[in-house]
Amino acid sequence: MMSSNVFGIRGENSSAISQKIVAGTLNAIQQLLPESMIQQICHQVGYAYRDRILTPAVTVLHMILAALWPEESFNASWQVQWAAVASRCPHVQGRSPSRGTVSKARARLPLAVWEQLCAFVSQKAQRLAEAFAYWRGHRVVLLDGTCVSMPNEPALRQAFGTNTGYHGEGRYPLARVVSLCLAGTMTMISYALGGYKHDETKLAYSILHTLKKGDLLVADRHFAAAHYYWHYLSVGLEFLTRAHQRLKVSHIRKLPGSRGNDFLGWLPVNKKYRRQNSDLPATILVRFIQATVRIRGQRQVLWLVTSLLDDRQYPAAEIVQIYGRRWRIETLFEQLKIRLSADVLRSCSPDGVRKELAARCIALNIVHSVMLEAASRHQVDPMRISFAHAVRAIVTFSPALACEPIFKLPQIYDALLVEIAQHQVPERLGRNEPRAVRRDRKHYPALRRTRAEWRRRHAA
Repeated sequence: MMSSNVFGIRGENSSAISQKIVAGTLNAIQQLLPESMIQQICHQVGYAYRDRILTPAVTVLHMILAALWPEESFNASWQVQWAAVASRCPHVQGRSPSRGTVSKARARLPLAVWEQLCAFVSQKAQRLAEAFAYWRGHRVVLLDGTCVSMPNEPALRQAFGTNTGYHGEGRYPLARVVSLCLAGTMTMISYALGGYKHDETKLAYSILHTLKKGDLLVADRHFAAAHYYWHYLSVGLEFLTRAHQRLKVSHIRKLPGSRGNDFLGWLPVNKKYRRQNSDLPATILVRFIQATVRIRGQRQVLWLVTSLLDDRQYPAAEIVQIYGRRWRIETLFEQLKIRLSADVLRSCSPDGVRKELAARCIALNIVHSVMLEAASRHQVDPMRISFAHAVRAIVTFSPALACEPIFKLPQIYDALLVEIAQHQVPERLGRNEPRAVRRDRKHYPALRRTRAEWRRRHAA
């Protein structure tokens, strides 16, 4: 393939081609992320760019398409974009910018642009989710963390680190991701990316400011401790977590008149943390609720801890149900890592990894936004709509939205929403799935060195 610097499509032609690429890429979602907003954000962060084929809008849509396209490849994404233009413009056939040129375009676009775009799409998705987000006056927000992998590059190992185990250091760098999402819609509010050895709670602290005062934060035991609770309350949040595994609930000093399975008590703050932070109190008043649940098929009795102290305004049975929604964030991570292929990122530089993850989080929220439009218009539960089918529908409806006459576009978009709303997953209350695969992998040994090293060694 020839470089765009060689084949001489510049000036007006470059602008015309970039406009055709934008017009032919993911038209089903461009009302959620218009080209004008991308240009505005570039101006806000002070990013000036030349008139060329690979404009910021083309690059942004290219990276989002890479998340949605089933081949999970930047190269495949660009080939799809260029083929759509070449099919309508014979004079550019065979003159696609090279893979290196497209890679340089991704590197040029600043990380600040991606962060602003991510915040813009998140705010838009949260507005669409308003009707499904609240329980008794509080938005229910889920908090948890996961890890993503990336190529084995020295710069990535240095920036993010890797795991260690019985067999030594892991073969690939890993990054830790902590995310906040709405329980009623799985809309991602924000996320924080750090190295593998970064503390998830510190990453969580860095994004709590993106929540609204009064939001109910639902998290697992990793985020459960008296000094964490104090921090949540100090920034205006309510909380609901499972009691920490080391906490002896029977030793808690109860308020007079409290019941045995639903009581208020004084939770002591560890002296170690009080020495580090003089603002921490000696104790914090919280509510303990005993619940019987099924975890991995086993019936278990556990304790929940919450700042919702009024048992009349917040019945215990409803709080237990709310905690049951915490598992939905695992589905969000499955959508991000498996459906949008963020499990193994492909960029080879630290900034490239950060941009790629931002692009996939933007894609995630855009798909959920379209699902929310379909749910609102057709009166269905957004949690029942199939995410996988929504991705397929967005990709397959986009060419029609790019090619059909303008007067037909509202009808086509309505048909897209109908198709998305009609494909629903079964209601899976108390869903219980094994973390295992049914089919064995191919019976080939694991490759313990890079392919290039293997080829060099076996060249003879």
